[in-house]
Amino acid sequence: MRRERQPASEAETTSYTFHFQISNKGGRQACSVAVQAPNIHDATTCFRQNWPVIESMARDGLATRSSDDTTINLALPDEVRASLALKRDGSTN
Repeated sequence: MRRERQPASEAETTSYTFHFQISNKGGRQACSVAVQAPNIHDATTCFRQNWPVIESMARDGLATRSSDDTTINLALPDEVRASLALKRDGSTN
C-alpha cells in the first residue's frame, strides 16, 4: 500500500535538545536549547543556522537572571520560525 507524503504543516515533529557551554563572568555556563523538527538532520541545521540568535539570547538570559535561577528559557523569534518553515516547505525568499 502506498502512503502519501504529509504536508510539512502536518508532519510530526520531535524535540531535539542541544547542550552547549558559554563563558560567563570568568566561568563557563552550561546551557541547552530544544529544537522542534521532523528529524535530527533538520534540527541540527536549524541549530547551526541560528547559532548567533541562540547565543545572543542565552547571553541576555544569563545577564538578566537572578543567582538563584539556573534555568534559561529560549524561544526563537517568530521571523526565525517562519523562515525555517519556508525552508522546510522548499520555498525560497
